[in-house]
Amino acid sequence: MAGFVDLLRGGRGPVTVTLSLGIALHAMDVFLVASVMPTVVADIGGLRFYAWVSMLYMVGSIVGAASSGPLRAAHGPRRAYVIAGGLFLLGSLGCALTPGMGWLLVTRGVQGLGGGLIVAQSMALVSELYTAQLRKLMLASISSMWAAAALLGPALGGMFAEAGWWRGAFGVNVPIIALFTILAARHLPRTLAPRSGQPFPIGRVMLLGGGVLCVAGAGQAAGEALRLAILALALMMVAHAFALDRRSSERLFPRRAASLRSAVGLAYGLFVASSIVHTSITVFVPLLMQQAYDLRPLHAGYFASLLAVGWTTASLTTARWHGAAERRAIVGGPLLMFAMTGVLLAGMGHLPAMAVGVCLTMLGFGVGMLSIHLIAFTMHQASAGEESITAGSIPTVRTLGIAFGSALAGVIANLAGLSTQVDTAVVQRAVSAVYAASLLVAAVQVLLAWRLLRTAPLRRDPAWLPEAPGRSISGRSDV
Repeated sequence: MAGFVDLLRGGRGPVTVTLSLGIALHAMDVFLVASVMPTVVADIGGLRFYAWVSMLYMVGSIVGAASSGPLRAAHGPRRAYVIAGGLFLLGSLGCALTPGMGWLLVTRGVQGLGGGLIVAQSMALVSELYTAQLRKLMLASISSMWAAAALLGPALGGMFAEAGWWRGAFGVNVPIIALFTILAARHLPRTLAPRSGQPFPIGRVMLLGGGVLCVAGAGQAAGEALRLAILALALMMVAHAFALDRRSSERLFPRRAASLRSAVGLAYGLFVASSIVHTSITVFVPLLMQQAYDLRPLHAGYFASLLAVGWTTASLTTARWHGAAERRAIVGGPLLMFAMTGVLLAGMGHLPAMAVGVCLTMLGFGVGMLSIHLIAFTMHQASAGEESITAGSIPTVRTLGIAFGSALAGVIANLAGLSTQVDTAVVQRAVSAVYAASLLVAAVQVLLAWRLLRTAPLRRDPAWLPEAPGRSISGRSDV
């Protein structure tokens, strides 16, 4: 049976390192920036745009991820990856040298564009370059990058903030990005997918980006009715983008991506539901731990990172599950998420801090157990000729879920009174309302998982499958 060391054998080592490093850069940036933002606004001002620094990064990520397929088709994996690294490098330098908040917002959007391209292309290359028995191990390796970033990012960002040198948090990545771009230029395949002469799907990409921008703007709108209306508009824009894509000959998403009657459509629904649940659960954890448990901001922030720890632990410990065990994980993950959400809701105001930490870790374990197997399962269920599109669009779908989950959590919390005052009773009431809604989504997630496994046939254990043609990295002349 294949092990993690096999990811470095057979000529795969440089590619494995490059893909993992790309994900690590994206993940570290997310946690670093969150830690230094109070220092940033204290220095250059722009407090009213505080949330937009992260929001525009997310919008850029959506646009980048959606653009990944057309970019790869036009330029090939190697050039597309180098372009992504160049955009991320340009955005990082721009953030480090920014003279004010306006320029920071622009450069964060550029950073997000590069980050989205990197993540989406990494997923597509995992599908294309690794055999079935190695794919989950590579996904687990990528997942571990997020856990490392969740643990190291806040501490490193805190060091830059306390030193009063917040620009260093953006600049520290620059030499690593340069190394990553050089590795991509040297070791990634020049071509895998056929080149396309079709025009870039700017309309669909702009609809997706505009939809996420509306989600971000909903949090800034005055009045809950207006916020809900903006969220409805965002949902319509995203739905229209999927409808246009379904009729296009050059798709961003696989056929029937939005249909709950297809295996891939059900899987995408699971990705969205899972993202909504874990985002809405964790978004208010730092505030809850500070208000209800009197923890310092740094310690409260690390409670939110426990989900990433559980996520990675599940990825690493269940990566070798195949066949029936894989199917149990796809149902077991949502069931565990449902159970832990219920415990957190029922124990609001009563659970000790340690128990909350355990629940968050176990919730993360459920997310990780579902995620790694659902990604591999979805890649396997892709229709012939749509393998790269299916794998590359997964980050787009998940980010859409994160955006809507964060926005809905904010609306629900404000309806529960969080917008008018912040004290222990109000925070607990607001978080309880958010967790109650999350419990409903988690229940839907369980139903989607059950339906997915009834729709998709039991597949053979990948360990017994022969290596697919074109999957061997060492044997390729273009790597």
